[in-house]
Amino acid sequence: MTEMQMLMTLTLSLAVPFGVQLIKTEAMSGTAARFMAIALSLIAGVVTGFVSGIPSDPASWVTCVFALVGGVQTAYTLFKGVGVTSKWLDALLGVEIGGRDE
Repeated sequence: MTEMQMLMTLTLSLAVPFGVQLIKTEAMSGTAARFMAIALSLIAGVVTGFVSGIPSDPASWVTCVFALVGGVQTAYTLFKGVGVTSKWLDALLGVEIGGRDE
């Protein structure tokens, strides 16, 4: 993993939980939200692999993808431990993207 991939992994690991909360709806179950977070983590891991060019071997892909999945899960756990999930992430559930019909 290159330095640029490492920085991208750290950045996306902290950003993906916020993205998941913006996409998530109140009707979505916890299991569905968890799978959505893992899917977004996998996609972000592939994007991270492309940051410094196309990885030359499968081990580089696996490293990028699983580092990001683990990073997102760790970030979410840390966010929960310090109260970020109950304040900031839960507040994102009320954010509406786009216009509202009134």
